Amino acid sequence: MDPYLLPDLAATKASGAAPRYDIVEIRGLRLPFMIGVFEFEKHRPQSVVIDVAMAVDPAVRRAGDYVSYAPVADLAISLSKAEEHIELVETLAEKLLAQALADTRVARARVSVMKADIYPQADAVGVTIEGLQSDRGAA
Repeated sequence: MDPYLLPDLAATKASGAAPRYDIVEIRGLRLPFMIGVFEFEKHRPQSVVIDVAMAVDPAVRRAGDYVSYAPVADLAISLSKAEEHIELVETLAEKLLAQALADTRVARARVSVMKADIYPQADAVGVTIEGLQSDRGAA
């Protein structure tokens, strides 16, 4: 399964059916962040890699409109430049997910926040979270 497809879209692609969504993506946005719970992570920036996938009804495109990745990318860049310490990668992912879903035309979104330099044996470690537009505001 392509890791950049949202789960329900992977089955659609495998079946050969026409996609139900356009996927607006950011892949591999690499930024320095002060992030982590360990003491050594609180005193120097780490390389963080961000991936975002936003599912948008193709009717938006057909109507001559579009959903931009820029608000999510701009927020990530702004948070990186702020140089404020963030305890958890989940916290950063939640902020970016909220920004993605702030556009009501985004039906579903997935955000991955990965620390690139923690283990030399791994490409990255981190978290992936997903949200639905229909869940916004739910407790």
